[in-house]
Parts: sequence; structure tokens; C-alpha cells
Amino acid sequence: MRTLYLLCMLLLAAGLTAQAQEAPRAELFTGYSYLSAQFPFSTDPAAGETRGSMNGWNVSAAVNANRWFGLVGDFDGYYNSPTQGTIFKPANCVLCTGGVSATVHNIYTFTGGPQLSLREPDLTVFGHVLFGGVHTRADLVSNVTQSASISTTSFTVMVGGGVDISLSHGFTLRIQPDYFKSSILDRRQNNFRVSTGVVFRLGQPKSR
Repeated sequence: MRTLYLLCMLLLAAGLTAQAQEAPRAELFTGYSYLSAQFPFSTDPAAGETRGSMNGWNVSAAVNANRWFGLVGDFDGYYNSPTQGTIFKPANCVLCTGGVSATVHNIYTFTGGPQLSLREPDLTVFGHVLFGGVHTRADLVSNVTQSASISTTSFTVMVGGGVDISLSHGFTLRIQPDYFKSSILDRRQNNFRVSTGVVFRLGQPKSR
């Protein structure tokens, strides 16, 4: 009886281990990312706003606890297109009554958080909420003050997800849209990014 009990416990442990290994232990993503960034015209909400396009890269690393839950760290960088620029009045600049011309040179984000996944043999759908920071660097040109470069780092929350389409046993193609907020000179920006690239799956179990 004791031998039968031990055998059942071993079979149960083996079954749980096999189930846990249905997901890869880690997933590394690298690829291209497009950013649609919001830039306000002034401190007055009625003055309107504009949006600019920025291109860059996105990398992330996820560690999976099981087939549906993991933790991910996400990093990306975006760079100015030649036509980027806007006019606005900084909230903390008393002398900038004539407005400021700003060119945003780059935006970097560094975030992390939980990720939930729904896995099928050839397709994985996932969603995440990531917390961290966003760093923005811009040049400011005013008609009443000296031109200056400004760098700001603010808190950000990134909400989104995507799909992974299997290419082979250890590789998938990822399409990932996300929303995140940032701020520049005390004004909020609502930003949207779309990333695409390749996911390298480490510790991916062999399909049966």
C-alpha cells in the first residue's frame, strides 16, 4: 500500500512538472517599434495639440512561472523624425509668453510588470500592465529667452499586449500595440506604440 501511495505521488509530481513546462522558461523579444507621441501647443487645453511620429527599437525579457503567468521587463528608445516639432508655452516658464518651439530628440522607456498569456500550439495571446519611467530629451527655442536643452524623467504606466505567431520550435513573430503616458514640462502626453519583431523562446518544451 505504501509503495502504491509513493508511486501515485511520483506520477502526480511528474504530471505537474510536465504541465509547468508547457510554457518556455523565458522569452526574449527584440524588434522595431513605432511611436505616435502627443505634444501640446500650450498650457491652455483649448489651444489644441499635435502628434508626432518617432521610430526606434523595443526589447523585452519575460520569465514565466507557468503557462499563463510571467514577469516581464521592457525597454525601448525612439528618435526624432526630420519634421518633428511643435509650439507650446511651458507651464513653469514665466517669461515664455511668446511660446517655445520644441524639437523632441528622443524618448526612452524602462518598465516592468506582470504578463498574462493564453497559449495555443501555434499562437499566444498576451496582455500586460507595466510600470516604470520615461525619459524625454528636447531642444527649446524661445523668442524671449536663451535656447536650452531639457531632459525630463517621469513615471509611466504602459497597458497593452499582443500576439506571438510561431515560426519554428524556438521562434515566434510578435505584434504588440501599447498605450503609455508621459509628461514634458509638466504637460501630459498620451502615447501609442506598435512593436514587431522576433521572440526567442528559451527552455521551450518539445511539442508532443
